[in-house]
Amino acid sequence: MATTIVGLKIRETRRALGMSQSELARRMGISPAYLNLIEFSKRRIGGGLLKKAADCLDLQPTDLDGAAERRLAGELHEIAADPQLRDSAIDPETTEAFIGRFPDWANALTRLYRSSRASNDLATALSDRLTHDPYLGDIVHQMLTHISAIRSTSEILDDVKDIDAGQRDRFHRTLARESGRLTDVAQALADYFDKAHTARRSATPVEEIEAFLLAHDNYFEPLETAVEDLLRGTARDSFDPDGAGRAVLADAIEPLVDGLIERGGGSIGAVARRHVIALLTTYAADAARLPAMPFLESAVRCRYDLEALCQSWNVGFDRVCRRLTAVSGQLDEGPRLAYLAANAAGHTIDRRPSVDLRFPRHGAACPLWAIYRAQSTPEAVVRQLAQFPDGQRVLFVARARRTGTPGFNRPVDYVTDMLAVPVEAAGKVVYGDGLETGGRGSAEPVGPNCRICPRSECAHRAEDPLVGRLQS
Repeated sequence: MATTIVGLKIRETRRALGMSQSELARRMGISPAYLNLIEFSKRRIGGGLLKKAADCLDLQPTDLDGAAERRLAGELHEIAADPQLRDSAIDPETTEAFIGRFPDWANALTRLYRSSRASNDLATALSDRLTHDPYLGDIVHQMLTHISAIRSTSEILDDVKDIDAGQRDRFHRTLARESGRLTDVAQALADYFDKAHTARRSATPVEEIEAFLLAHDNYFEPLETAVEDLLRGTARDSFDPDGAGRAVLADAIEPLVDGLIERGGGSIGAVARRHVIALLTTYAADAARLPAMPFLESAVRCRYDLEALCQSWNVGFDRVCRRLTAVSGQLDEGPRLAYLAANAAGHTIDRRPSVDLRFPRHGAACPLWAIYRAQSTPEAVVRQLAQFPDGQRVLFVARARRTGTPGFNRPVDYVTDMLAVPVEAAGKVVYGDGLETGGRGSAEPVGPNCRICPRSECAHRAEDPLVGRLQS
Protein backbone atom coordinates (compact mmCIF):
# COMPACT_ATOMS: atom_id res chain seq x y z
CA MET A 1 0.00 0.00 0.00
CA ALA A 2 2.74 2.46 0.97
CA THR A 3 4.59 1.98 -2.32
CA THR A 4 1.40 2.50 -4.32
CA ILE A 5 0.48 5.71 -2.55
CA VAL A 6 3.98 7.20 -2.61
CA GLY A 7 4.38 6.49 -6.33
CA LEU A 8 1.01 8.01 -7.12
CA LYS A 9 1.75 11.07 -5.01
CA ILE A 10 5.08 11.66 -6.75
CA ARG A 11 3.42 11.38 -10.16
CA GLU A 12 0.47 13.62 -9.33
CA THR A 13 2.66 16.27 -7.66
CA ARG A 14 5.07 16.27 -10.59
CA ARG A 15 2.20 16.75 -13.02
CA ALA A 16 0.70 19.53 -10.92
CA LEU A 17 4.04 21.36 -11.08
CA GLY A 18 4.21 20.90 -14.86
CA MET A 19 7.46 18.96 -14.55
CA SER A 20 8.32 16.22 -17.01
CA GLN A 21 9.30 12.76 -15.85
CA SER A 22 12.74 13.08 -17.41
CA GLU A 23 13.36 16.42 -15.66
CA LEU A 24 12.46 15.03 -12.24
CA ALA A 25 14.60 11.95 -12.88
CA ARG A 26 17.55 14.19 -13.80
CA ARG A 27 17.19 16.21 -10.60
CA MET A 28 16.95 13.03 -8.52
CA GLY A 29 19.98 11.51 -10.23
CA ILE A 30 18.18 8.44 -11.54
CA SER A 31 17.06 7.26 -14.95
CA PRO A 32 13.60 8.15 -16.29
CA ALA A 33 12.89 4.44 -16.62
CA TYR A 34 13.55 3.87 -12.92
CA LEU A 35 11.41 6.86 -11.96
CA ASN A 36 8.64 5.46 -14.14
CA LEU A 37 8.80 2.20 -12.16
CA ILE A 38 8.56 4.17 -8.90
CA GLU A 39 5.61 6.23 -10.10
CA PHE A 40 3.73 3.12 -11.19
CA SER A 41 4.50 1.32 -7.92
CA LYS A 42 6.86 -1.23 -9.43
CA ARG A 43 9.81 -0.16 -7.27
CA ARG A 44 10.01 0.92 -3.64
CA ILE A 45 11.45 4.27 -2.66
CA GLY A 46 12.82 5.36 0.69
CA GLY A 47 15.72 6.87 2.58
CA GLY A 48 17.89 9.32 0.67
CA LEU A 49 16.05 8.86 -2.62
CA LEU A 50 12.72 9.73 -0.99
CA LYS A 51 14.31 12.87 0.46
CA LYS A 52 15.62 13.83 -2.99
CA ALA A 53 12.18 13.40 -4.50
CA ALA A 54 10.66 15.56 -1.76
CA ASP A 55 13.28 18.29 -2.26
CA CYS A 56 12.73 18.32 -6.02
CA LEU A 57 8.97 18.57 -5.58
CA ASP A 58 9.22 21.24 -2.86
CA LEU A 59 7.77 18.90 -0.24
CA GLN A 60 8.78 17.58 3.15
CA PRO A 61 9.86 13.91 3.29
CA THR A 62 6.91 13.30 5.61
CA ASP A 63 4.62 14.49 2.81
CA LEU A 64 5.77 11.52 0.75
CA ASP A 65 6.18 8.79 3.36
CA GLY A 66 2.57 7.75 2.91
CA ALA A 67 1.68 8.05 6.61
CA ALA A 68 -1.33 10.34 6.19
CA GLU A 69 -2.47 8.42 3.13
CA ARG A 70 -2.27 5.09 4.97
CA ARG A 71 -4.47 6.50 7.72
CA LEU A 72 -6.87 7.77 5.08
CA ALA A 73 -6.86 4.40 3.30
CA GLY A 74 -7.78 2.68 6.55
CA GLU A 75 -10.76 5.00 6.98
CA LEU A 76 -11.89 4.42 3.40
CA HIS A 77 -11.70 0.66 3.90
CA GLU A 78 -13.93 1.06 6.96
CA ILE A 79 -16.38 3.10 4.88
CA ALA A 80 -16.40 0.39 2.22
CA ALA A 81 -17.15 -2.19 4.93
CA ASP A 82 -20.24 -0.35 6.16
CA PRO A 83 -23.29 -2.66 5.98
CA GLN A 84 -25.25 0.05 4.15
CA LEU A 85 -22.80 -0.29 1.25
CA ARG A 86 -23.01 -4.08 1.09
CA ASP A 87 -24.57 -4.06 -2.39
CA SER A 88 -22.23 -1.45 -3.84
CA ALA A 89 -19.54 -2.40 -6.33
CA ILE A 90 -16.68 -0.82 -4.37
CA ASP A 91 -13.33 -2.44 -5.08
CA PRO A 92 -10.96 -1.93 -2.11
CA GLU A 93 -7.99 -2.34 -4.44
CA THR A 94 -8.79 1.04 -6.00
CA THR A 95 -8.48 2.87 -2.67
CA GLU A 96 -4.85 3.87 -3.15
CA ALA A 97 -5.48 5.14 -6.67
CA PHE A 98 -8.43 7.21 -5.42
CA ILE A 99 -6.30 8.77 -2.67
CA GLY A 100 -3.37 9.40 -4.97
CA ARG A 101 -5.41 11.11 -7.67
CA PHE A 102 -8.12 12.82 -5.59
CA PRO A 103 -6.79 13.36 -2.04
CA ASP A 104 -9.15 16.26 -1.30
CA TRP A 105 -12.19 14.22 -2.32
CA ALA A 106 -10.96 11.29 -0.23
CA ASN A 107 -10.57 13.50 2.84
CA ALA A 108 -13.97 15.10 2.26
CA LEU A 109 -15.60 11.67 1.98
CA THR A 110 -14.14 10.48 5.29
CA ARG A 111 -15.21 13.67 7.08
CA LEU A 112 -18.72 13.34 5.68
CA TYR A 113 -18.90 9.69 6.75
CA ARG A 114 -17.72 10.49 10.28
CA SER A 115 -20.34 13.21 10.54
CA SER A 116 -23.05 10.86 9.28
CA ARG A 117 -22.05 8.14 11.72
CA ALA A 118 -21.98 10.62 14.61
CA SER A 119 -25.50 11.77 13.69
CA ASN A 120 -26.74 8.18 13.55
CA ASP A 121 -25.14 7.42 16.91
CA LEU A 122 -26.79 10.48 18.45
CA ALA A 123 -30.19 9.54 17.00
CA THR A 124 -29.84 6.01 18.37
CA ALA A 125 -28.84 7.29 21.79
CA LEU A 126 -31.80 9.69 21.92
CA SER A 127 -34.15 6.93 20.75
CA ASP A 128 -32.93 4.66 23.55
CA ARG A 129 -33.35 7.48 26.05
CA LEU A 130 -36.90 8.22 24.92
CA THR A 131 -37.76 4.53 25.19
CA HIS A 132 -36.13 3.64 28.49
CA ASP A 133 -35.57 6.79 30.56
CA PRO A 134 -37.94 6.68 33.61
CA TYR A 135 -37.76 10.45 34.05
CA LEU A 136 -39.14 11.01 30.57
CA GLY A 137 -41.93 8.51 31.19
CA ASP A 138 -42.91 10.30 34.39
CA ILE A 139 -42.77 13.79 32.94
CA VAL A 140 -44.82 12.83 29.88
CA HIS A 141 -47.42 11.33 32.24
CA GLN A 142 -47.52 14.64 34.15
CA MET A 143 -48.01 16.56 30.91
CA LEU A 144 -50.91 14.30 29.89
CA THR A 145 -52.50 14.74 33.33
CA HIS A 146 -52.38 18.54 33.12
CA ILE A 147 -53.59 18.54 29.51
CA SER A 148 -56.53 16.31 30.49
CA ALA A 149 -57.44 18.67 33.36
CA ILE A 150 -57.32 21.69 31.06
CA ARG A 151 -59.38 19.95 28.40
CA SER A 152 -62.04 18.75 30.87
CA THR A 153 -62.37 22.20 32.42
CA SER A 154 -62.56 23.85 29.01
CA GLU A 155 -65.27 21.44 27.86
CA ILE A 156 -67.34 22.20 30.97
CA LEU A 157 -67.07 25.94 30.39
CA ASP A 158 -67.97 25.49 26.75
CA ASP A 159 -70.86 23.04 27.17
CA VAL A 160 -72.56 24.38 30.31
CA LYS A 161 -74.09 27.77 29.68
CA ASP A 162 -75.79 28.49 33.03
CA ILE A 163 -72.78 28.27 35.38
CA ASP A 164 -72.95 30.87 38.13
CA ALA A 165 -70.21 33.48 38.36
CA GLY A 166 -68.50 31.95 41.41
CA GLN A 167 -68.32 28.49 39.85
CA ARG A 168 -67.07 29.96 36.58
CA ASP A 169 -64.32 31.83 38.45
CA ARG A 170 -63.22 28.59 40.11
CA PHE A 171 -63.03 26.89 36.71
CA HIS A 172 -61.01 29.81 35.37
CA ARG A 173 -58.62 29.53 38.31
CA THR A 174 -58.31 25.79 37.59
CA LEU A 175 -57.44 26.55 33.97
CA ALA A 176 -54.82 29.08 35.05
CA ARG A 177 -53.36 26.71 37.64
CA GLU A 178 -53.18 23.70 35.30
CA SER A 179 -51.80 25.86 32.48
CA GLY A 180 -49.07 27.09 34.80
CA ARG A 181 -48.24 23.55 35.87
CA LEU A 182 -48.16 22.41 32.25
CA THR A 183 -45.80 25.27 31.44
CA ASP A 184 -43.52 24.27 34.33
CA VAL A 185 -43.45 20.64 33.20
CA ALA A 186 -42.73 21.65 29.59
CA GLN A 187 -39.91 23.92 30.78
CA ALA A 188 -38.48 21.09 32.89
CA LEU A 189 -38.55 18.84 29.85
CA ALA A 190 -36.79 21.47 27.74
CA ASP A 191 -34.16 21.97 30.45
CA TYR A 192 -33.65 18.22 30.65
CA PHE A 193 -32.91 17.96 26.95
CA ASP A 194 -30.64 21.00 27.11
CA LYS A 195 -28.58 19.37 29.86
CA ALA A 196 -28.65 15.96 28.20
CA HIS A 197 -27.69 17.27 24.78
CA THR A 198 -24.36 16.02 23.55
CA ALA A 199 -22.63 17.97 20.82
CA ARG A 200 -22.15 15.90 17.74
CA ARG A 201 -18.56 15.30 16.82
CA SER A 202 -17.20 13.99 13.53
CA ALA A 203 -15.05 11.35 15.23
CA THR A 204 -15.41 8.82 18.00
CA PRO A 205 -13.15 9.04 21.07
CA VAL A 206 -11.10 6.10 19.75
CA GLU A 207 -10.54 7.90 16.45
CA GLU A 208 -9.63 11.15 18.20
CA ILE A 209 -7.12 9.43 20.46
CA GLU A 210 -5.58 7.54 17.55
CA ALA A 211 -5.24 10.73 15.50
CA PHE A 212 -3.66 12.47 18.50
CA LEU A 213 -1.07 9.70 18.96
CA LEU A 214 -0.24 9.50 15.26
CA ALA A 215 0.14 13.27 15.01
CA HIS A 216 2.88 13.05 17.65
CA ASP A 217 4.24 9.70 16.38
CA ASN A 218 3.68 8.36 19.93
CA TYR A 219 6.47 10.62 21.24
CA PHE A 220 5.94 13.67 23.46
CA GLU A 221 9.12 15.68 23.87
CA PRO A 222 7.58 18.26 26.26
CA LEU A 223 6.71 15.43 28.65
CA GLU A 224 10.22 14.02 28.39
CA THR A 225 11.63 17.42 29.37
CA ALA A 226 9.09 17.90 32.18
CA VAL A 227 9.91 14.51 33.70
CA GLU A 228 13.65 15.14 33.47
CA ASP A 229 13.23 18.52 35.18
CA LEU A 230 11.04 16.99 37.89
CA LEU A 231 13.48 14.19 38.69
CA ARG A 232 16.68 16.19 38.38
CA GLY A 233 18.69 15.55 41.53
CA THR A 234 16.36 12.71 42.57
CA ALA A 235 17.24 9.04 42.62
CA ARG A 236 14.90 7.42 40.09
CA ASP A 237 14.81 4.18 42.06
CA SER A 238 13.27 6.04 45.01
CA PHE A 239 10.54 7.62 42.88
CA ASP A 240 7.41 5.49 42.52
CA PRO A 241 5.55 6.65 39.38
CA ASP A 242 2.80 4.09 39.93
CA GLY A 243 2.13 5.04 43.55
CA ALA A 244 2.34 8.41 45.23
CA GLY A 245 4.51 9.71 42.40
CA ARG A 246 1.69 9.40 39.86
CA ALA A 247 -0.15 12.37 41.34
CA VAL A 248 3.09 14.37 41.23
CA LEU A 249 3.53 13.49 37.56
CA ALA A 250 -0.09 14.38 36.79
CA ASP A 251 0.41 17.83 38.34
CA ALA A 252 3.65 18.32 36.39
CA ILE A 253 2.16 17.54 32.98
CA GLU A 254 -1.25 19.19 33.51
CA PRO A 255 -0.12 22.59 32.12
CA LEU A 256 1.20 20.85 28.98
CA VAL A 257 -1.93 18.94 28.00
CA ASP A 258 -3.73 21.71 26.08
CA GLY A 259 -0.63 22.54 24.08
CA LEU A 260 -0.08 18.90 23.13
CA ILE A 261 -3.70 18.54 22.06
CA GLU A 262 -3.46 21.72 19.99
CA ARG A 263 -0.28 20.52 18.25
CA GLY A 264 -1.94 17.16 17.74
CA GLY A 265 -4.65 18.56 15.51
CA GLY A 266 -6.88 20.74 17.66
CA SER A 267 -9.79 20.13 20.00
CA ILE A 268 -11.03 16.72 21.07
CA GLY A 269 -14.16 15.63 22.90
CA ALA A 270 -14.53 15.41 26.66
CA VAL A 271 -14.39 11.60 26.69
CA ALA A 272 -11.28 11.48 24.52
CA ARG A 273 -9.68 14.22 26.61
CA ARG A 274 -10.04 12.17 29.81
CA HIS A 275 -8.40 9.21 28.12
CA VAL A 276 -5.63 11.39 26.69
CA ILE A 277 -4.83 12.80 30.15
CA ALA A 278 -4.63 9.27 31.58
CA LEU A 279 -2.50 8.18 28.62
CA LEU A 280 -0.09 11.10 29.03
CA THR A 281 0.20 10.43 32.77
CA THR A 282 1.11 6.81 32.01
CA TYR A 283 3.58 8.09 29.42
CA ALA A 284 5.21 10.29 32.05
CA ALA A 285 5.36 7.35 34.47
CA ASP A 286 7.08 5.24 31.81
CA ALA A 287 9.54 8.06 31.13
CA ALA A 288 10.28 8.37 34.85
CA ARG A 289 11.32 4.72 35.08
CA LEU A 290 12.94 4.43 31.65
CA PRO A 291 14.93 7.55 30.62
CA ALA A 292 14.90 7.75 26.83
CA MET A 293 18.52 7.60 25.69
CA PRO A 294 19.91 5.17 28.31
CA PHE A 295 16.94 2.89 27.71
CA LEU A 296 17.32 3.08 23.93
CA GLU A 297 21.03 2.29 24.15
CA SER A 298 20.19 -0.71 26.29
CA ALA A 299 17.54 -1.83 23.80
CA VAL A 300 19.92 -1.60 20.85
CA ARG A 301 22.60 -3.58 22.72
CA CYS A 302 20.25 -6.48 23.42
CA ARG A 303 18.52 -6.14 20.02
CA TYR A 304 15.18 -5.24 21.56
CA ASP A 305 14.94 -8.38 23.68
CA LEU A 306 11.85 -7.44 25.68
CA GLU A 307 12.34 -9.89 28.53
CA ALA A 308 16.00 -8.92 28.89
CA LEU A 309 14.97 -5.26 29.12
CA CYS A 310 12.34 -6.13 31.74
CA GLN A 311 14.99 -7.80 33.87
CA SER A 312 17.74 -5.21 33.46
CA TRP A 313 15.42 -2.28 34.19
CA ASN A 314 13.21 -4.12 36.70
CA VAL A 315 9.95 -3.12 35.02
CA GLY A 316 6.94 -4.90 33.56
CA PHE A 317 6.55 -6.20 30.02
CA ASP A 318 3.85 -3.66 29.19
CA ARG A 319 6.02 -0.73 30.27
CA VAL A 320 8.89 -1.90 28.08
CA CYS A 321 6.55 -2.26 25.09
CA ARG A 322 4.99 1.18 25.55
CA ARG A 323 8.34 2.88 26.04
CA LEU A 324 9.88 1.29 22.97
CA THR A 325 6.87 2.37 20.94
CA ALA A 326 7.45 5.94 22.10
CA VAL A 327 11.21 6.33 21.73
CA SER A 328 12.52 3.81 19.18
CA GLY A 329 11.55 6.04 16.28
CA GLN A 330 13.78 8.81 17.65
CA LEU A 331 16.89 6.91 16.56
CA ASP A 332 18.22 7.36 13.04
CA GLU A 333 16.50 4.59 11.07
CA GLY A 334 15.06 3.24 14.32
CA PRO A 335 12.04 0.94 13.92
CA ARG A 336 8.62 2.58 14.18
CA LEU A 337 6.81 0.20 16.50
CA ALA A 338 3.16 -0.20 17.41
CA TYR A 339 1.67 -1.57 20.64
CA LEU A 340 -1.60 -3.29 21.45
CA ALA A 341 -2.95 -4.73 24.72
CA ALA A 342 -6.03 -6.93 25.08
CA ASN A 343 -7.81 -8.56 28.00
CA ALA A 344 -8.87 -12.20 28.22
CA ALA A 345 -12.08 -11.44 26.32
CA GLY A 346 -10.06 -10.08 23.42
CA HIS A 347 -11.14 -6.49 23.96
CA THR A 348 -8.50 -3.86 23.28
CA ILE A 349 -7.60 -1.97 26.45
CA ASP A 350 -4.58 -0.01 25.19
CA ARG A 351 -3.15 0.87 21.82
CA ARG A 352 -0.28 2.83 20.35
CA PRO A 353 -0.73 2.76 16.55
CA SER A 354 1.94 3.54 13.99
CA VAL A 355 1.74 4.96 10.50
CA ASP A 356 2.72 1.54 9.16
CA LEU A 357 0.12 -0.47 11.08
CA ARG A 358 -3.28 0.77 12.19
CA PHE A 359 -5.20 -1.50 14.49
CA PRO A 360 -8.95 -1.97 13.92
CA ARG A 361 -10.84 0.74 15.79
CA HIS A 362 -14.20 -0.99 15.75
CA GLY A 363 -14.70 -4.66 16.62
CA ALA A 364 -12.09 -7.32 17.26
CA ALA A 365 -8.88 -7.78 15.31
CA CYS A 366 -8.04 -10.93 13.37
CA PRO A 367 -8.17 -13.98 15.71
CA LEU A 368 -4.98 -15.29 14.11
CA TRP A 369 -2.87 -12.45 15.49
CA ALA A 370 -0.23 -13.46 18.02
CA ILE A 371 -1.87 -11.35 20.72
CA TYR A 372 -4.68 -13.91 20.99
CA ARG A 373 -2.44 -16.94 20.55
CA ALA A 374 -0.24 -15.83 23.44
CA GLN A 375 -3.19 -16.09 25.83
CA SER A 376 -2.93 -19.89 25.72
CA THR A 377 0.72 -19.82 26.91
CA PRO A 378 0.90 -17.16 29.67
CA GLU A 379 4.27 -15.59 30.49
CA ALA A 380 5.83 -17.04 27.31
CA VAL A 381 6.82 -14.84 24.37
CA VAL A 382 5.13 -15.72 21.08
CA ARG A 383 6.43 -14.37 17.78
CA GLN A 384 4.64 -14.37 14.46
CA LEU A 385 5.58 -13.22 10.98
CA ALA A 386 2.19 -12.14 9.67
CA GLN A 387 1.21 -11.25 6.13
CA PHE A 388 -1.87 -9.18 5.37
CA PRO A 389 -3.99 -9.59 2.24
CA ASP A 390 -2.38 -6.53 0.62
CA GLY A 391 1.06 -8.11 0.99
CA GLN A 392 2.21 -6.09 4.00
CA ARG A 393 4.30 -8.12 6.44
CA VAL A 394 4.61 -7.43 10.16
CA LEU A 395 6.50 -9.19 12.93
CA PHE A 396 4.27 -9.58 15.99
CA VAL A 397 5.78 -10.25 19.44
CA ALA A 398 3.29 -10.98 22.24
CA ARG A 399 3.18 -12.22 25.81
CA ALA A 400 0.35 -12.66 28.34
CA ARG A 401 1.06 -11.32 31.84
CA ARG A 402 -0.82 -11.87 35.07
CA THR A 403 -2.66 -8.90 36.52
CA GLY A 404 -4.40 -8.21 39.80
CA THR A 405 -3.40 -9.13 43.33
CA PRO A 406 -1.96 -12.64 43.70
CA GLY A 407 -3.09 -14.86 46.55
CA PHE A 408 -4.88 -18.04 47.49
CA ASN A 409 -8.31 -18.53 45.99
CA ARG A 410 -8.02 -15.34 43.94
CA PRO A 411 -8.96 -15.36 40.24
CA VAL A 412 -6.08 -15.52 37.79
CA ASP A 413 -6.49 -12.80 35.16
CA TYR A 414 -4.22 -12.14 32.22
CA VAL A 415 -3.65 -9.22 29.88
CA THR A 416 -1.73 -9.75 26.65
CA ASP A 417 0.71 -7.18 25.31
CA MET A 418 1.87 -7.19 21.70
CA LEU A 419 4.55 -5.23 19.89
CA ALA A 420 4.33 -4.87 16.11
CA VAL A 421 7.64 -4.54 14.25
CA PRO A 422 7.81 -3.54 10.55
CA VAL A 423 9.30 -6.43 8.59
CA GLU A 424 12.01 -4.10 7.26
CA ALA A 425 13.29 -3.76 10.84
CA ALA A 426 13.09 -7.47 11.71
CA GLY A 427 16.85 -7.83 11.36
CA LYS A 428 17.36 -5.28 14.14
CA VAL A 429 15.43 -7.28 16.74
CA VAL A 430 16.25 -10.64 18.27
CA TYR A 431 12.82 -11.95 17.33
CA GLY A 432 13.67 -11.74 13.65
CA ASP A 433 16.45 -14.33 13.93
CA GLY A 434 15.81 -17.40 11.82
CA LEU A 435 12.84 -15.93 9.97
CA GLU A 436 12.76 -15.74 6.19
CA THR A 437 11.23 -12.31 6.10
CA GLY A 438 11.51 -11.96 2.34
CA GLY A 439 10.61 -15.47 1.19
CA ARG A 440 7.25 -16.41 -0.22
CA GLY A 441 5.19 -18.70 1.93
CA SER A 442 7.26 -18.05 5.05
CA ALA A 443 4.70 -15.68 6.61
CA GLU A 444 1.38 -16.66 8.16
CA PRO A 445 -1.66 -15.25 6.35
CA VAL A 446 -3.72 -12.99 8.61
CA GLY A 447 -6.17 -10.16 8.12
CA PRO A 448 -7.13 -6.86 9.76
CA ASN A 449 -10.50 -8.19 10.97
CA CYS A 450 -13.17 -10.43 9.47
CA ARG A 451 -15.38 -7.60 8.20
CA ILE A 452 -12.82 -6.36 5.71
CA CYS A 453 -10.69 -9.48 5.18
CA PRO A 454 -10.99 -11.09 1.72
CA ARG A 455 -9.49 -14.50 2.63
CA SER A 456 -12.12 -17.12 1.81
CA GLU A 457 -10.40 -20.24 3.15
CA CYS A 458 -9.88 -18.99 6.70
CA ALA A 459 -11.32 -21.47 9.20
CA HIS A 460 -11.45 -18.77 11.88
CA ARG A 461 -13.72 -16.37 10.02
CA ALA A 462 -16.41 -15.04 12.34
CA GLU A 463 -18.40 -13.07 9.76
CA ASP A 464 -18.51 -12.67 6.00
CA PRO A 465 -16.58 -9.85 4.36
CA LEU A 466 -18.77 -6.93 3.40
CA VAL A 467 -16.80 -5.83 0.36
CA GLY A 468 -14.05 -7.01 -1.89
CA ARG A 469 -13.29 -10.24 -3.69
CA LEU A 470 -12.67 -13.33 -1.60
CA GLN A 471 -9.23 -14.82 -2.09
CA SER A 472 -7.59 -17.98 -0.87
